[in-house]
Amino acid sequence: MRLSIGEARGMLLSGFNQEIYEKGLREEGWEAGIAEGRENGIKEGDLRAIRNMLDLGLSKEQISQKYSKELVQQVLQETTKI
Repeated sequence: MRLSIGEARGMLLSGFNQEIYEKGLREEGWEAGIAEGRENGIKEGDLRAIRNMLDLGLSKEQISQKYSKELVQQVLQETTKI
C-alpha cells in the first residue's frame, strides 16, 4: 500500500508529537516523585526529632512549640504501641 506525501507527513508528525507528549509525562512524573520524596523525608526527619526530644525528657507541650500537635500525637501513639 502506498501512502501519499501528506499521509506520510501526518504519520511522522503524529509520532513525533506522541514522543514529545510521553517525554513530558515522564518528566512530570519524575518531578512529582522528587517533590513527594522530599516531603516524606522532611516529615520523617521531623518525626525522628520529636522521638529524640521525647527521649531527652521534653514535654509534649514543649515539643508542640516547634512541631505540630498532630505530629507529636502521631509519635506518642507509635511509642505506646510498642
